[in-house]
Amino acid sequence: MNRRWVALAAGCAVVAIVLVRSIAARRLGVDGDDIPFCPLFARRRVGADWASRSDLTGEPKPGEIDDFSIYDRDRDRDRDRNGFDSNAIHPEIRRFYERTADYDLVYETRWHHGFRTGAWLAAFATARLEQLNLPGRSGGVRRLESEIAAVVPAADPRDGASRVWTRTDPERGHAVFVAVYATHERDGVTYANVAVPLPWSNLSTVLRPEAMRSSTDADGVRFTTRGPGDGGLYLVTPLGAYRLPMSQSFRVWPPGESGAPRAPVDDPTLVATHEMWLFGRQFLTIRYGIRRRRCE
Repeated sequence: MNRRWVALAAGCAVVAIVLVRSIAARRLGVDGDDIPFCPLFARRRVGADWASRSDLTGEPKPGEIDDFSIYDRDRDRDRDRNGFDSNAIHPEIRRFYERTADYDLVYETRWHHGFRTGAWLAAFATARLEQLNLPGRSGGVRRLESEIAAVVPAADPRDGASRVWTRTDPERGHAVFVAVYATHERDGVTYANVAVPLPWSNLSTVLRPEAMRSSTDADGVRFTTRGPGDGGLYLVTPLGAYRLPMSQSFRVWPPGESGAPRAPVDDPTLVATHEMWLFGRQFLTIRYGIRRRRCE
């Protein structure tokens, strides 16, 4: 037991170092003061019942977003002149974002070289917190169950239909990810604006949608913090928002795409990855196999 607490303390020390570096970045003027961040925090433990325990949830919702076309943007108004046309994205990907609860997710985690010991240490803290609760070792295929519900408007006044997506590990009964989703628009670009509640704070990610050219008739999609605009990861606290020295991208490939990575499940409907970088070095890749349930 003592060894577990030593490992937990070491993991917290790693997090503290990152936060100190982040505050230094804010003092240099790198911040997100004009971004509409989610105001919702946790106290101690998060867990699968965080939203209901905090009296935040309304009616169940089928998807992460009501209408994927909210991300459409004109090329003439886009800073990098790429634009975004939801009709060019594969219809199964659009359906996944609008009816997320109809899909089963299986994932496999890979911690990159140089971060494996830190990941193992941090896993003791995230398991107790039941948030960002990934295995501390690479490998091993796990399944996620999803529950999505509206967030009462009084709790989260951001634009866009705010909702909480809770993903749990059915074998262990623990929460893996709990996140509050909304959108905001600036200069003709609509961003995904996602908050992960943490004790007395949240980790907010602002992601810009981009098309990924495909060898099939329809494109894949990438949501990324990189590129022009508001994209980034931010630690939101009662004292303000601090931009973190991190970036991430989510990529979703259409079925049958030759360039897609290997899925951790047979016959997936879609394949996706979640990649993260710290100070420019990639430290995490999660591969997802996504399958639509056939019982409709």
